[in-house]
Amino acid sequence: MKHYSRIALLGLAATLMMTSLTGCLHRKKTVYQTYMQNVLDVDYKGEFDGYVKDNEGSEDEASVMYNNSIDYLSSQLINHYSLNNAESDDVVTIFEDTAKVIYSNAKYEVSQAYKSGSDYYVDVTVYPMNILNQAFDDVFSYIDEYNKKITAGDFNNTTKEDYEKEFAQGISDILKDKSSSMEYLSPIVVSAKIIDDGDYYSVDLSDLAKVDAAMLAIEGSPDNSDESDSSDETTKSSEK
Repeated sequence: MKHYSRIALLGLAATLMMTSLTGCLHRKKTVYQTYMQNVLDVDYKGEFDGYVKDNEGSEDEASVMYNNSIDYLSSQLINHYSLNNAESDDVVTIFEDTAKVIYSNAKYEVSQAYKSGSDYYVDVTVYPMNILNQAFDDVFSYIDEYNKKITAGDFNNTTKEDYEKEFAQGISDILKDKSSSMEYLSPIVVSAKIIDDGDYYSVDLSDLAKVDAAMLAIEGSPDNSDESDSSDETTKSSEK
């Protein structure tokens, strides 16, 4: 499954995530950490309370951020399973629900902020969800059986919309079932820069996109701890 940058979608979210900076400078380490944790909790868990309470955001703003995140993953799943030309709105709804289940299992940790040069960073440790690989064999078998039904003429009197909906629901059911016992690959550490102009602060969008790209393992990804550790250090050093 290919990962694409969410920069376009995150543009609006970034504007909404700009947060007024108050308090003494020595609080930055925990303020930035809490801020980043709240942003991720909104994006992946649909948990708005921390963002609204700690970062003076609104539920409407948080809802936009979460919906953007869900829309992104659902569109990628639709494309991955070759349903990008589906004409039924039901297919979109099915995969939006699937995306919510998958992202609810997102696993990540945020470090206290630290200063490097003149900038502050937080390290986000992401545990890539291995759901696509977990589901691969079952999905492959499901598609094979579905193709046999097509050949046998089982869908000759079925509309294209109903056919696509049934196929999508079958894929969704497999993904949701596997999500209940989610497996994770070796952790990836992304150093996320906090942009602070003295009045407002926000997370660097390119770093937030890196966190997003690490959240879901690509189909066929090996779990190589040595390679993961090496890439982690590269990511951190390049950002600093």
